[in-house]
Amino acid sequence: MKTHVIYIPGLGDRYDRFRVWALKSWKLWGVSTQHVPMVWYDGASMSAKLVRITTAIGHAPEGSRIVLIGESAGATLALKASADPRVARVITLCGVARPDTPVSAYLRRRAPALDNGVRNLAESYAIDVHSVRAAADGVVGRRYSVVEGATEHVIWSVGHLTTIALCLTIYAPIISAIAKMHHK
Repeated sequence: MKTHVIYIPGLGDRYDRFRVWALKSWKLWGVSTQHVPMVWYDGASMSAKLVRITTAIGHAPEGSRIVLIGESAGATLALKASADPRVARVITLCGVARPDTPVSAYLRRRAPALDNGVRNLAESYAIDVHSVRAAADGVVGRRYSVVEGATEHVIWSVGHLTTIALCLTIYAPIISAIAKMHHK
């Protein structure tokens, strides 16, 4: 069965062109991909952003195994969207994945969907979750990026954006393998 990755980006909307470009190469590792822009600073609610993900799930290739990858703030939405029975796995990538993650007052105002998403996170999930994180991340540290009960993967790099960029490019074969692996 073919694996189809639906990629949900974090707050850096201006990096979407890079994300789309990088995700095109993932076909080399046997997965199809779809980038779902979140436009975090548009003031739209979490529910409105979830509709974008649900629509993407509905447009996935027929018979494919759907894996959601939530990058940074996008992890909150990937975890929330994991309730859809068509989703086989969630991968959080340097993700905001815990309900106790602090969100600054500035971000609460600018990206209300993030604040709402964090407040609505569960402690754990019934779906197969893999939390991929940096060895050292000053933006979203281990305490907030690893879902309880998830399989944890450490990328031996330092920094939030650096690790995300590495996972989209050089470490894409590793992330693709995690997406394709069978449930434990």
